[in-house]
Amino acid sequence: MEREIDEYCKKILMVLGMYGKFRFNELHRTLIKCNAKMSKPTLIVHLNHLIEDEIILRNEEDKQRVSYELNLERLRQLQEVKKINQKILKNEKEFKSMGLDRQVNFTICLLTISELLYLKLTMLNILEPENKLQNLYSYNIVRIFYNIYTVWLSDSCKDSKENSQGIIRAIDREIKELTDTSFETF
Repeated sequence: MEREIDEYCKKILMVLGMYGKFRFNELHRTLIKCNAKMSKPTLIVHLNHLIEDEIILRNEEDKQRVSYELNLERLRQLQEVKKINQKILKNEKEFKSMGLDRQVNFTICLLTISELLYLKLTMLNILEPENKLQNLYSYNIVRIFYNIYTVWLSDSCKDSKENSQGIIRAIDREIKELTDTSFETF
C-alpha cells in the first residue's frame, strides 16, 4: 500500500468512523474535542479530497443542511470490521474496568485482527487493483479505531510504575504463548 493518508484525513476518518454522520460545524467541533486542531478551511479541503476519492459521502438535504459520513459501500471491507466492532467494547471506562492482563490480551487481539485485515487487503490489492485506494482507506480507519485501545493501555501504564511493569509482563507472556503455540509444530 504505497499511498499515505495525511494526518488531517486520518482524524476526519477516525471521527466519522467512531461517531457516524455529522453536519459540518458538528464535525469541526468534534474534531477539536478529539485534539485534531484544524481550521474550517483546512477541514473543507480535506473533506473535498475524501469526497473526491468517494470515501466520504456528502449528503445535501437542503442548502443549509449538509452532512458527511463514511461511504461504507465503497469501503466494503469496513462492513466486516463493523460486525467485529459490535462485539467489542464501546468506551474507555469499560476498557479500564478490566484487569491489566485482560486489557493487554484485548489490545493484542485487536492489533492482531488489524494486522490480519492489512494482510487480507494487501492480497485484495493484487486481486483487485482497482480497489487499492479504498482498501488503503479501510485499513487506515481500522488501524486508527483499534489504536485507541493501545492509547488507553498506555494510559494505564502511565498510572503507576507497577502498572507499567505488569503490562510489560503480560505482553511478554502473550508473546511467549503465541510464539510457543505457533511454532511448536515446526
